[in-house]
Amino acid sequence: MINQFNRKFLSCLTVLSTIACFAFAQSAKPFKKDNLIIYRVGDMHSGSDINTYNACPIYLDEYNIAGEKPVLVQSIGLPAKTIGENRRIVALGKDVWSGWISLSNDGQFITVPGYDASLGTEIANKPAESVNRVVALVAADGSINSSFVFDNAFNGNAFRSATSFDGAEVWAAGGGGANNGGIFYLKKGDKQSINIGGISFRQIKYIDGELYACENTRVYRLGTGKITEAPKKFTNITGDAVFTDATSFTIVNLDKTGAGAQKILYLLSYNNGIAKYSLVKNKWEINGVYKNDTIIKGNAVEAKVVDGKVKLYVISTGNERGGDGKLIEVLDNAGYNESINASAKFLLKSAENQNFRSLSWAPVKK
Repeated sequence: MINQFNRKFLSCLTVLSTIACFAFAQSAKPFKKDNLIIYRVGDMHSGSDINTYNACPIYLDEYNIAGEKPVLVQSIGLPAKTIGENRRIVALGKDVWSGWISLSNDGQFITVPGYDASLGTEIANKPAESVNRVVALVAADGSINSSFVFDNAFNGNAFRSATSFDGAEVWAAGGGGANNGGIFYLKKGDKQSINIGGISFRQIKYIDGELYACENTRVYRLGTGKITEAPKKFTNITGDAVFTDATSFTIVNLDKTGAGAQKILYLLSYNNGIAKYSLVKNKWEINGVYKNDTIIKGNAVEAKVVDGKVKLYVISTGNERGGDGKLIEVLDNAGYNESINASAKFLLKSAENQNFRSLSWAPVKK
């Protein structure tokens, strides 16, 4: 009787979560420029699933960060049920090495990685043919297209991140061996994705027309524009490894006058801080590492220039329990090609049975 009751109860929660996600998607409003989007895993119905490798719902939480504390603007639930061409898309509950979202190169879409599975079911390392890997594009107006489906990528391995150039196709990164892991390319409407190389990557993203990806030690440049076939090589741009637990990266340009690029790259690690690099005469030079107990378990980073300084936003996410996701602000008081001189402050914590996984700037229609 108890097992039968539990099954019925969990079934009801799944239905409720599905209805909630659908309702959020239907009522989504256009995003606002300069707002921050956090990829959240789980909701009030997730229970113990958040601490397992079971499927949990995905939400994109939009925050206004103009004031002292972030203000929630809206939460958009991604489909937990297949509707028409839109596949359901869910996340692994406790897998911190997945769920990196990104802003498309044209700034009009958020690219979201996930799995096609029922809420509450175990999905870790399942075959891609039975548990398809899915990418959702969330447009500037809040509409969702989750019709990008990979059935031949990351088979038996983790699907970690995705990006897009302009919404017409997607690039995905994850774990696996040769021809199964690394980077995959999929055009809208196609059924089979193309492996363009690599073995195992974590975050992938477009920045200023260039495609980059990182693994646990370095950041690589894959090429310019739409990369639709394997390049001759992936260019290591950060040189000798500073970390063995790198998770995420971002690049900003301090020059706002047009006189000359002053590009800075920040590479986040899970337990060992943030490394800073400056592009000097076409070579990325390291400018030190910032460590602070506040940013332990760093999983994702974004940045913007404010009053001539770089302000970083970091997601810290452990997997010991639900509700330990944090948003942290880090201000680098040093400039271009200067040793990092930063300070950190806590901004926000996830609720019980929920966790933060990654973040992106809001898409805006042009």
